[in-house]
Amino acid sequence: MCIIIAKDKIGRLPTEKELKNSFEYNSDGAGFMYVDSGKVVIDKGYMTYDSFLKHYKSLLNKYNNFKNKSLVIHCRIGTSGRNTKGNTHPYPITDNQKALKTRHLSREPIGIAHNGIIRGYGTATGLNDTQEYISKYLYPLYFHYRDFYKNKDMLYQIEQATNSKFAILDKTDKIYYVGEFIDDNGLNFSNNTYKMESCYSYRLSYTDWYDELYNKQQLAQSEEQDYWEEESEYMLPLEKEWYIDLWGNGNIKQVGNKDYWYNYETLELFELRDDDFELIATNPIIYDENYEEVF
Repeated sequence: MCIIIAKDKIGRLPTEKELKNSFEYNSDGAGFMYVDSGKVVIDKGYMTYDSFLKHYKSLLNKYNNFKNKSLVIHCRIGTSGRNTKGNTHPYPITDNQKALKTRHLSREPIGIAHNGIIRGYGTATGLNDTQEYISKYLYPLYFHYRDFYKNKDMLYQIEQATNSKFAILDKTDKIYYVGEFIDDNGLNFSNNTYKMESCYSYRLSYTDWYDELYNKQQLAQSEEQDYWEEESEYMLPLEKEWYIDLWGNGNIKQVGNKDYWYNYETLELFELRDDDFELIATNPIIYDENYEEVF
């Protein structure tokens, strides 16, 4: 999944709860992107929440709480490439593999963070999908047309080609967006995992439901109906006749007797086992009985 948190110059900062939710749900490393002395700084590879939060607070102190200053934060879930510090986001727009994996860069004209999976990339080059897409597609585009990210038609084409979201920060301290972000009181999020409790619930019985960590809880009947109507709308069961490609690599199998549930808000597949949801895959491809893509 991953999440991008993007503060424009006049936007608000994230709360610690929003940061904690974002990191804990996207826990394979985090990074920051901002402008210093007219250059984009890429500062990443924070693999624990404590180190992430500590560095975030040091940046707030150094840059006066980013008053009138942009900030992009990324928390990663690894879907291709190993979960290393160098594979965390953001990235420079370059074809230099070493630079794409470098944790600290301070003199870049432009940087980018990604939320999504780019099919067909990150399988055989030693790069993850985002790094390979930057190297093979975005960098040549940037090389020939430096202002491509200011062109709305080009950004729309990138969104359609990748089914992804991006935040691009240039040296003028302006953020450009690919895809639809959530504007939450002046702060932009690429998805709503920053408020985990609002999207991961499913009622198993009349009074049982699962909280954001998939632990079964109890609700009084007077509370249950409102909670069920508000919170469980994202989980759908898969039909036994459908097929799944768990990793997007062409290995397709039928659902059969598995009790699979798909969260179409977070793009995650779960199996219900002994009244517990077990995460099976992120961003799987799901086909119906006619091999037409459902999700």
